[in-house]
Amino acid sequence: MSEMSPDISKQAAKSAAMRRKLLDATISSLVDQGYARTTTVEICRRAGVTRGALLHHFRNLSDILAAAMSDAYDRFFLPDEDAAMSDNLAGWIDAAWEKISRPEFKAVIEVWLAARNDPKLGDGLWPAIAAYKKVFTISENSALRDRIGSSAEAEAFYRMAGETMIGMALGRATTPGGKALDHEDMVIDQLRKLADEVPVA
Repeated sequence: MSEMSPDISKQAAKSAAMRRKLLDATISSLVDQGYARTTTVEICRRAGVTRGALLHHFRNLSDILAAAMSDAYDRFFLPDEDAAMSDNLAGWIDAAWEKISRPEFKAVIEVWLAARNDPKLGDGLWPAIAAYKKVFTISENSALRDRIGSSAEAEAFYRMAGETMIGMALGRATTPGGKALDHEDMVIDQLRKLADEVPVA
């Protein structure tokens, strides 16, 4: 098998760097300004590129939003990584909250809400949204299920804890500056205590 020529390799690296810059700009805009003000013009401004450069890599705004969602998922919410970081529910809470509390998760929330209210946007985003759903569904996350069990009590707690953390992330997203909420530590501590009482067999 022939090796890739230096010119092709250099072009591929340049293309990957451009995509990375555009995806980072998209997530940054969603975090700072929300979905309503995240436009291709704003993404290009933040990335310091032309609209033509964006359209060379992505067909439209929906396309780059879907790619940004998948990228954020790959970087922050891989199910196998979540499972590897936690051998029990209490450990999973710490691992999940460390990720969900990141500023980038506001971008995920913004796109979730936009997809719900814009059918055309939603069509392109459902595959990425479905990937997130697997993180919070024991029956679809085999690596995590194998580690913490699949009892009815474990699944009920798992879902309650996940919804609670997403709710706090939503609270942060609606707080000026995205600052941490005063009650976050108290809630996470309570979830840890409850986790120790959940049968996982």
